[in-house]
Amino acid sequence: MRVVNAVVRWILMSPLHDLLSRFVVLLVITGRRSGRVFAIPVRYAEDGDVLTVVSRRGRTWWRNLEGGAALTVVLRGRAHPAYGSATTGPAAVRAALTELGQPVVRSLDDGVAISMVVGPADPQAAPTGPWGRWFRAVTAGELAGFAVPAVVAALVAGSESPLLQALALITAGAVEGLVLGFVQACALRSVLTWVPTLAWAGATSCGAATAWAAGVVPVVVGDQVSGVLAVVLGVVGLCAMGVLQWRVLAVRLPGSAWWIAATAGAWAVALGVFAAVSTPLWQEGQPVWLIALIGLLGGAAMAATVAALTGLAFVRLVARSEREHQARAHAA
Repeated sequence: MRVVNAVVRWILMSPLHDLLSRFVVLLVITGRRSGRVFAIPVRYAEDGDVLTVVSRRGRTWWRNLEGGAALTVVLRGRAHPAYGSATTGPAAVRAALTELGQPVVRSLDDGVAISMVVGPADPQAAPTGPWGRWFRAVTAGELAGFAVPAVVAALVAGSESPLLQALALITAGAVEGLVLGFVQACALRSVLTWVPTLAWAGATSCGAATAWAAGVVPVVVGDQVSGVLAVVLGVVGLCAMGVLQWRVLAVRLPGSAWWIAATAGAWAVALGVFAAVSTPLWQEGQPVWLIALIGLLGGAAMAATVAALTGLAFVRLVARSEREHQARAHAA
């Protein structure tokens, strides 16, 4: 259970918090006697600025809220100051369970209802800044996604059919883009809540598939690729993802076409890092597992590079969104 709670805590404080934060909140409480800090993930109900949770009396953390106490609540990825109090009365526990939508199947005498008034998010107490959230999420997401084409490439390396190799890599690239797009959307939505997760993930997946398609053309046609065609394919490969993502951004954020150049530049540098790490290590006749491992090593370096560089663009995107919001507010 401790391992599960640790994973849940990490998710709630990460850009991936959308996976759980609609149902689970993180309570950060300081022990009255010990001074220890406890971070407890619990299911919650929300009514305006009031959160309600229920615990069992056998757990001791809630005793720090008896009579009322200050705490920090990590809600939807943001840290909020709060004031909570715990009540053991059966009527309060029943009301809390009803608010949570949970059936009253256990003894009310074993329950504790905790009510918290939550203040506005404290930027200084936020788990991490925009760049840090983006960097961690995108590094992990790109590495996880890139594992698919890395393994697929190793498996089809010995195939005598260039077309089969190309189709396999394009499909794997689409999966890579889907994973990357999902974690990027989670990071974006931690600040820009209007970004649609499915649309962003779909755009990223299509962009990645297009980039892989451009990259595998030489595999299919061999030496018939001219210099001009190679340049065109390179531009398409680098810009495809940014163009499709920009179309999602442009719905609410006009003037964000610079995102295309920012992502293209980041991927150009990241692919160079990948080549610099992996190419010297790959040797003819290596086993499949070693080929895949080297690819993943290069993928990790590539993921960190693209995350760091696109993170700078993300920070600029957030700042621009805030300026647009302020401009609309003044106009109104």
